[in-house]
Amino acid sequence: MPDITQINEKITGGDRIAKPLSTVENPGRLLLSVVIVAVILGTLTGYVLSTKNSGSKVSPLAAGGTAKSAQSDTRTFKDFAQGTLKAKPEPSDPGEYVEGTHNLIREGAVPVALTSSVIDLSKYEGKKVKVYGETQKALKEGWLMDVGKVEEVK
Repeated sequence: MPDITQINEKITGGDRIAKPLSTVENPGRLLLSVVIVAVILGTLTGYVLSTKNSGSKVSPLAAGGTAKSAQSDTRTFKDFAQGTLKAKPEPSDPGEYVEGTHNLIREGAVPVALTSSVIDLSKYEGKKVKVYGETQKALKEGWLMDVGKVEEVK
């Protein structure tokens, strides 16, 4: 029985359909050349991209500067409300979920549940104040605000 090589020679007349790829005499040298070219091009690309954005403004925090205080930040604390600040009563059931630590009682409007991680709201209890902050999603209350700035109203 003839083998596949003999059958192939009869069909093609001795010419090979697929020519062998030319082989590299030293494949290690080719690999080293490719790695060196990749490193050079990567370094050049990184340099070009880093100098391209050199004129852009950097935030003060990223540049190592100090951030503004929460009291003077008007862009973050866009929401405001005015009324009398009162401490929230302790719930009768210790396991009950309570939103906010204080309430802002407003005349003719829904009270605002207040919480703050930057202001001690207990200093303003019983006083008429204007609070600035950011509205949070409330589960139980009508309006929940994270307070960042408080002004006493005379």
